[in-house]
Amino acid sequence: MNAATPIPANANSVIANSAITSKFMLFILVLIAGTKLDETFAQSAGQNIRQTVEQTIEQNIGEAKKEAVRLHEHGRTLVEAEDYSKASEKFPFAEPAQGCSGQRYLGYYWVNSWFEFEIDAPRMRNFTLSLRASSPTGTEIEVQSIGEQGETTLARITIPQTGSWTKYTNTKDVTIALRNGVQTLRFKNLVEGANIDYLMIAPGADTDVVAIQPVANSGPDINPLKGLCSGWWRNDDYASVGFQYIEWGSFEPEDDSFDWEYVESVLSRPGSQGRHIILQFVVDWDYREPVEANYLGPAWLLKEVGEHSGNADPDDPESRPMRATRYNEPAFIEEATEAIKALMDHYRDDPRIFVIQVGILGFWGEWHNFPRNDWSPTDATKFAVLEAYLKNLGPGGLTQVRNPQDPVIASQRGVGYTNGSATLTEHGSEFGKAVAEGQLWKNGPIHGEWPPNVDPIHWKNFFLTAKGEQFLQEGHYSTLLAPEPKEIAQQLPGWKQEGLFMKMHRQIGYNFQAKSVRYLGAADGTGKIHIEVELQNSGLAPFYKDWLVQMAVLKTDAAEVVDLIDIETDIRKLGVGETISLKGSCRVSSDPNMECQIGLRILQPHADEYKAEAWQLNARNCYVVLANDIKVVDGVWNKENALQGGWNILDVIQRRQPAQPPQVIESRQFPLEGSFRPIDDK
Repeated sequence: MNAATPIPANANSVIANSAITSKFMLFILVLIAGTKLDETFAQSAGQNIRQTVEQTIEQNIGEAKKEAVRLHEHGRTLVEAEDYSKASEKFPFAEPAQGCSGQRYLGYYWVNSWFEFEIDAPRMRNFTLSLRASSPTGTEIEVQSIGEQGETTLARITIPQTGSWTKYTNTKDVTIALRNGVQTLRFKNLVEGANIDYLMIAPGADTDVVAIQPVANSGPDINPLKGLCSGWWRNDDYASVGFQYIEWGSFEPEDDSFDWEYVESVLSRPGSQGRHIILQFVVDWDYREPVEANYLGPAWLLKEVGEHSGNADPDDPESRPMRATRYNEPAFIEEATEAIKALMDHYRDDPRIFVIQVGILGFWGEWHNFPRNDWSPTDATKFAVLEAYLKNLGPGGLTQVRNPQDPVIASQRGVGYTNGSATLTEHGSEFGKAVAEGQLWKNGPIHGEWPPNVDPIHWKNFFLTAKGEQFLQEGHYSTLLAPEPKEIAQQLPGWKQEGLFMKMHRQIGYNFQAKSVRYLGAADGTGKIHIEVELQNSGLAPFYKDWLVQMAVLKTDAAEVVDLIDIETDIRKLGVGETISLKGSCRVSSDPNMECQIGLRILQPHADEYKAEAWQLNARNCYVVLANDIKVVDGVWNKENALQGGWNILDVIQRRQPAQPPQVIESRQFPLEGSFRPIDDK
């Protein structure tokens, strides 16, 4: 045999359990004794031995354990080492043995070889860990946590010199901090070989975990993608969304020539500047006088498709004059499809856009021509225009349509609804019931507008009684354009900061609340901290955008980030009244005198990245403030156009040393049925 070929220390046992003839066994012993043979024959024999050993190892390994090992909430959990879920290429192997738990052990480690377990911890806490192992020379086993961010050392277990491969001992307990749920633990051999019988894992003290419940409130006055009021003719401080009409005639003054400067001039109006925006594309506008102002489309389109003209009441020549585009003409549908595609291609990925509503058809793009319903678009025309919007919506894009009971409109993700008459009237009630019964608010945001010339009694009922709150809850509104004129509405007592109006404003849409915060400092001296936050949506609607969720450890004095992680979660799935658990692990400053704090941030994707061109959004509209009485680090745009701050501070970190777990009375019997503990480990 080649002298450089290693033979496992317990190879005799491996080979003894294989189907090797006694003659071949004698040959192996002769080789081990150092008998010199022909070099060519020796190399061939050595290769045969290795192949035999490897085949025997493969036979003994069996199929790796698939399910995670569930740790006991109380008391110790015995884990058979040979039931690992995954191992390195130079694998350890399982062998039968009478003196081991389960009648088998996991044998001979090569240096840097490893095996893994999927561990399911019932809750976040410290655990003590020990091994029953043997090693003639002694070795060290490094316990690692394996995650998306790579390997993290949790502890090192020293296996003392036991004098032989068959003499086992229990190692001293080490403490490891585990988060809640399934996680991967790797056991890596650092020095010499070892046989592992089993692992013993026991929960540590409950007092190791810091648990707090932040005080809840009704939410901040301003939060992105929600609000009771904003518009193209107003500029209200508390509003985070601006509503804007895009007139087709100004957008495409010449066929296939689009004026983007016009659109930008609209988006920069005081009512939408710095805010997220809802866009409505229109061609007809039901102005009363003069009738010429009714048409907002391009002149070239009007010549091509023509128009309807007449009186509001066909039987009354004295009724006001009206006009409308002929929407059902094939040329109109073709040109509208082109214009919709151009607008959405340009703006669907713009960070300012919240929703691009389905428009074009009907007065104000609302898919009706009341009272001249005989001029309204057909179902075929509606379907063609709707398809043009949905086809160009893009992944994660949002739109809104008008009538939730319209048979043309199918319920699907990304499609919300808008109520053009969101008042305490029969129409407003019917809209809310349709949204609630079909659970249409789960697909997209619900928007409402107060029509002009509403009797003030409706305002009083809405803002001074519980009826308004009930109206919003039934329809799950995210945004609502408040009544006009604003000066009259402001005279209502409920409009003020402490009144019902602001209460409804804070409640509308989503409302994220931290219900509890739990964290655990790692026991390994690496400064790692496990964090769990129970986040509840106490609002009326989901959060319809896929924004980032981040946790961080920050320095308390300067709010400087020490360590930051992105939490793998889709915040859109947090439904009304539902709670999700956000879990992450960060590192704390190694300086014990440096005070650190835990931060949580929900922010618009790419907001915290370098940008060649600044977003035209106020920083405050790019991150979410929780509905809790907590400190918030204000967000600002830095010199690289990246968002800094925007952190909800959940707690100042309390550094704690692991407490000693309660003593467990040892038994000579294993805690697992059918297992047997050797009487004497000496």
